Amino acid sequence: MIERIIEIAETAAFLSLENDLLKIRLPDGKSTTVPVSEIQCLILSNPALSVSGALLSALAEKGAAVVVCSSNRLPTAMQLPLNGNYIQNEKFRAQTTASVPLCKRLWQTVIKEKIRQQAKLLLELHKNDFGLMTLAEKVNSGDTENMEGRAAVIYWKNLFNTPFQRNRSFPDNNLLLNYGYAILRAMTARACCAAGLHPTIGINHHNRYDPYCLADDLMEPFRPVIDKAVYRLNPENAPVGELSSVLRKKLLEALLEKQETDHGKWQVAELLKLYASQVAKSFVSGEMSLKYY
Repeated sequence: MIERIIEIAETAAFLSLENDLLKIRLPDGKSTTVPVSEIQCLILSNPALSVSGALLSALAEKGAAVVVCSSNRLPTAMQLPLNGNYIQNEKFRAQTTASVPLCKRLWQTVIKEKIRQQAKLLLELHKNDFGLMTLAEKVNSGDTENMEGRAAVIYWKNLFNTPFQRNRSFPDNNLLLNYGYAILRAMTARACCAAGLHPTIGINHHNRYDPYCLADDLMEPFRPVIDKAVYRLNPENAPVGELSSVLRKKLLEALLEKQETDHGKWQVAELLKLYASQVAKSFVSGEMSLKYY
């Protein structure tokens, strides 16, 4: 099945539901439609948009995420489906009562894969992993020695062709990363819901003000997908004055590209669903089932 990421940004429009189709009606009377079943994420980036309640309900029923952006085009709110799995109550219970050792082993696996993906990207771009593959093998249960933090220092120092500091408020590649990560977060939260898990209850992230702790956990190994797209767009980390439609489109396209794995090429959304289901299986069985391709 086709799964699309759709952003409505450059014009005012009225979005409604018509015969299981998302209907986009423009001010000049012209309209276009998209099957609701094909949408994995709808991004609302124009302040002059109107959306019907029936459409929002249909999107939720089909498992789609809806992201609302502020005037600077950065996401500020998200709608996720509540009924993602027929045994959701059982999985919620298993998730909330998961043992500490199991959560630590899951986090170890997540961080090991995150560092491996960072190493692979550095190798691809610079022919040198700067020791990250070795660090990945040193991640222990719960990452108590903070190999994630050590790897991050090396990774950000060497990713772009000029000095870079990861700071959400800087008007450079950080602006592109903020947008890309936010959409990736929405996709991950959607995958959690589809697996019958609650995106708030994390395995490592536990910030009381974070509504998507589990999504923040499981998206970690996929951040390099966005990092690679940002490098392609701005390898010298030049100032980014505006998060233009062209830049946003390229970041969204990166999330739709198929990723090379040991088991063929998969879209990010497909991999997120697979790994979220493995995490759900781990919670229910009490045994480690998460295994990255």
